[in-house]
Amino acid sequence: MSHITLAQKGLDDISAKKWDDAVSKLSTALQSSTNPAWLLARSKALVNLKRFDEALADAELAWHTAYDRNKRPLITEANYRRAVAYFRLGQYANADCCCIYAMRLVKGFPVNEKEDPALQWTDEKGFWTATLDDAKEEAKSDEINSQENGPLSGGQSAKPIPNAQEWRMASTLRMQILGSMQRTASDDESRKVTVTAKPEKRSLASVAKTEEKPVAAEKPAPAPAARPPVPSDTPMRLQDFQSNTSMSVSIFSKGVNKETLKTQFEPHAVKLDSLIYPSGEEKPFELDLWGEIDTEASKVSVTPNKVELTLVKKVPGKWAQLKGDGKANVPANPAPEAKTTTVPVTEPAAATASEKAPEASGPAHSYPSSSKSGPKNWDKLGDDGSDEEGDVNIFFKKLYKNATPEQQRAMMKSFTESNGTSLSTDWNDVKARKVETVPPEGVEAKKWG
Repeated sequence: MSHITLAQKGLDDISAKKWDDAVSKLSTALQSSTNPAWLLARSKALVNLKRFDEALADAELAWHTAYDRNKRPLITEANYRRAVAYFRLGQYANADCCCIYAMRLVKGFPVNEKEDPALQWTDEKGFWTATLDDAKEEAKSDEINSQENGPLSGGQSAKPIPNAQEWRMASTLRMQILGSMQRTASDDESRKVTVTAKPEKRSLASVAKTEEKPVAAEKPAPAPAARPPVPSDTPMRLQDFQSNTSMSVSIFSKGVNKETLKTQFEPHAVKLDSLIYPSGEEKPFELDLWGEIDTEASKVSVTPNKVELTLVKKVPGKWAQLKGDGKANVPANPAPEAKTTTVPVTEPAAATASEKAPEASGPAHSYPSSSKSGPKNWDKLGDDGSDEEGDVNIFFKKLYKNATPEQQRAMMKSFTESNGTSLSTDWNDVKARKVETVPPEGVEAKKWG
């Protein structure tokens, strides 16, 4: 393949923004001919590869080869490419000078002027004095923008200015350069002028292919730690809340199909076929009940995370617990239905207190209360003659005193952690979890600061 064909392919790569391929092909072609157009194309590619010093060297060599061949438009482009390279190198004064050189060539000024035009914007210390406002005013008032192809005052058409597009490109670049320069200190080195209209002549640079940073072999992402399998005999997690007339039960089972779930209400049991257990196994579930329910009035609902039972009591009153104990149990005398109230959600005073099992002869236990008289002593409920809490607290007192130590522990933990919205006597159910605050329907849970 001839060097001319290879260079043309390199120029095609420039158009396609294949910078590395363009540099490779143009570098080979330039070994045969230092064509200024090829040098300028390689300078552009090198800028896009962030190889700014090499891009500047190509632009300056292109200036000389274009000058030797009397290619004025390519000298103009070489000055523009110098400006781009200097700008990316952070040498703002030099970059702006090169823009001015390019713009003056478009206007017809000599390539080698007797006096460097940059001197009029350089102070005695060598610092650049041109400003962004100067560049804006020039762009606004210059004839290339104000009279391009427009009618003259005598009715004649203005003569088009060759390479006007190159002038506008350099003018636009000036504004970017000077905008960056004005954000630097007045004595910053980037404001010093060291460039000349005729650059120093350089030899053709040997440009190697862009070094690719070694890519570290990607380590496979660590596999997520496998969760230990849940034993097949892990019980279903339950949460219950009761009123005088009903028992609300939440059975935490994810993914139950409500369309296929079969529910059978019996006087002292509820049978569900089937639920998904913590182990992932799907099988029937049976809940034996402490008291008797109205099988016709009770109902079931299914959500994505749980199955909820509303069990209507056959005989109104309080149940000692949710699950049956194999005996015929009779609810305690029903207390008058209380009006719906807001249950305040308070933080437990000490998280570990609920974990300790109360001892029969130990200190008194208390639980959160919104009562103006403060927390209640469970062991003294009903002993002070006060009926502020009504018959419900008398029931709680009897229930607590007649319970086994394990049931007392479950009552303390469930009542405290649920902020008074749940009461369970099943220690196996509540010992390994935090009992959630789940107020009954019609009651609103609020957090009190």
